[in-house]
Amino acid sequence: MDADKDLAAENAALRDRLADAIEASARNARKAEDAARRSSLLSAALEMVPVGVVIAEAPSGEIILGNSRVEAMLGHPMLKSEDVDSYGEWISYHADGRRVESREYPLARIIGGGEDEAELDVHYQRGDGSRFWMKIVGRPIRNDGGEMVAGAVALVDIDKERRLQRDQEILIAELDHRVKNAFTVVKSIVSQSLRKDGVMPGLRETIDRRLDAYAKAHAGLVGKTWKTATIASIVRDILGQQIDEGNVHADGPDITVPSKHALALSMAFYELSTNAFKYGALSAVGGSVDISWSLSKGGEPMLSIKWMERGGPPAVSPQSKGFGTFITTRAVAMETGGSVAIDYPAEGLIWTLEAPYAETDAEEHDD
Repeated sequence: MDADKDLAAENAALRDRLADAIEASARNARKAEDAARRSSLLSAALEMVPVGVVIAEAPSGEIILGNSRVEAMLGHPMLKSEDVDSYGEWISYHADGRRVESREYPLARIIGGGEDEAELDVHYQRGDGSRFWMKIVGRPIRNDGGEMVAGAVALVDIDKERRLQRDQEILIAELDHRVKNAFTVVKSIVSQSLRKDGVMPGLRETIDRRLDAYAKAHAGLVGKTWKTATIASIVRDILGQQIDEGNVHADGPDITVPSKHALALSMAFYELSTNAFKYGALSAVGGSVDISWSLSKGGEPMLSIKWMERGGPPAVSPQSKGFGTFITTRAVAMETGGSVAIDYPAEGLIWTLEAPYAETDAEEHDD
């Protein structure tokens, strides 16, 4: 009897263990099915992304996944690099011609270097030996606990943008060359025209200096976009030496203005500085000029620029108003849509511009 009971108990325990094993197997099958379904969904999602995507496991850096756009873009099969030190098998070059090393790639900098984000523009060599420009943008992938479990990079074809940028730079350089030549021709014509009796002494030199100032203002705007300049850079172009010597003090926030305004301000500052050197504060030992600019807060933004002279001969309103007065008043007011006020207190001339200000795209600016 006891033997029968023991046998029955043993059979029951075996049945329980078998049931547990079957249930565990079912759970594992469901987990595997869920994992396969998630993997399938991830692969499908990656195929919908309009850029190449590569994912690598952390901390090894082994590349485990990539979408079909990678192979289509690069012209060779996906390279399953084993670790971050193997990324050099993806052949690409820097702008200066140096080959990109394994640890320089964004994926290596994220997984091996711990960076939260990394970008790099490379000249990539396709499978057929041709090259194109590609931007690589990388980010870490973290679990719920914040631990990095993988790294991912997006591969973006920027070859067209690079070629357009290069063509634009060539065109701007050619335009700059032609404009400089035009200034030279104009100066030559003026010089030839003024070589006669009865011409006011110094007139030719004055015109030359003004043309040179305009040419310098133009040159300061030549860059990748040729659309904006900062007020600080405009002031330094005209009065950089005096700023370094401490005779001119410039102060104001980082404000960009469009090229049309920049040229007008450059000419106005040139005329004001010329007057200061001849008759104003910069003509006397210890004289100084304070240039300040600011933006009003609230309502429509207004740009305010003030030129204030101190320590020179007493300021006197000119008897006649010539070209310099036209540039510092009517011309700059018309170009900026603002208004100009000039005061002549005994302490020194004060010139003020008030003009409406519109935001400019910071990316367009190039000092």
